[in-house]
Amino acid sequence: MNWTFGKTAMWLMTTIAVATMAYATAQDVQLPDGPGKKILQDACTACHSLDGVVKLHLDKDGWEGLIASMVSNGAQIDQKDLPVLVDYLVKNFGPAGAKADGAQASGPDAAAKTLLETACTACHDLDLVQDQHLSKEDWQMLVNSMISKGASVENKDVPMLVDYLAKTYGPKK
Repeated sequence: MNWTFGKTAMWLMTTIAVATMAYATAQDVQLPDGPGKKILQDACTACHSLDGVVKLHLDKDGWEGLIASMVSNGAQIDQKDLPVLVDYLVKNFGPAGAKADGAQASGPDAAAKTLLETACTACHDLDLVQDQHLSKEDWQMLVNSMISKGASVENKDVPMLVDYLAKTYGPKK
């Protein structure tokens, strides 16, 4: 009986410690008030801080894709709250300045860089990308793999992204 109580107490203390750390890291980011703020805080900080979220600047489709990916990974969001959350994110953390379409006016590299900075950083830092130095074929396989895991990249944008990655982060010469 004592052993069971000890294991339960240890589990409870660990859970409280993790929840406290998650809550503390969530407090570092100042979120704008509005419908969706509480949904974002409750759903997202269960697993990670909001630092990366507020830096993404995705459009509506991007946020919907990312949220769908997070839900498939276990995020707890009621269906009725999804549109409220998406609207909140787009309004407060949507594309900065011009949308991704506008970035294409500066050339395909600017659009590909914007796509890289939004789609890839949803799950990891760009340091991971910069350290790869892959061939074009390997980038193609990696991008396809990331899309299958939920990366928010449309099929029409894959060639542009792969070309940019191969040119910018290809094998060292």
